[in-house]
Amino acid sequence: MARAGPTDGRVQVRRWGRETALADDDEARRRLIDAAGRCIVARGGVHFRMGEVADEAGVSRSTLYRYFESRDDLVMGLIISRVDTALEAARQSLPAPAHAADSLPELILQPLDLVAGNPLNEALFSPESGPVVTVLQLRSERLMDVICSYYGPLLEEWKLSGQLAPDLDVREALRWMNAISLMLLSPLA
Repeated sequence: MARAGPTDGRVQVRRWGRETALADDDEARRRLIDAAGRCIVARGGVHFRMGEVADEAGVSRSTLYRYFESRDDLVMGLIISRVDTALEAARQSLPAPAHAADSLPELILQPLDLVAGNPLNEALFSPESGPVVTVLQLRSERLMDVICSYYGPLLEEWKLSGQLAPDLDVREALRWMNAISLMLLSPLA
């Protein structure tokens, strides 16, 4: 992505911010989230500066702030994108999706399996990244929307088949399951 300057031989970074803006906002967000992920892995935690992410993405800080108003917002965007990808795979891998008693423990414990061996997930849930759990708890509605979109239909099916109480509040049940998963993922400091 770099090219030599026209006269002095210095390397110029080609930016896709203002002058070469992407036409697709989703692609811009994805690139910024990917850059944040690389910064988190490099630092071993979420204590990065927004300027680092902008440099890694090859954009100005103002471009980064156009898409994410704060570091917490960027971290949440990164987590949402990772959760969105992981939940579909998790749901598909349930050994007995028609059976609530067999599947509920899997839905709670599967996030633990996604951390070990994945450098980005390990950095997100390292002791140095303690604030991640706080971000997830404070801004959990966006995360809950994603979780409900994947797991809500399962819980509704289980309610209809009599495996769960008919008056169960699915969103609150999923909120509780998410809290248990986060507690298990929280670094012990």
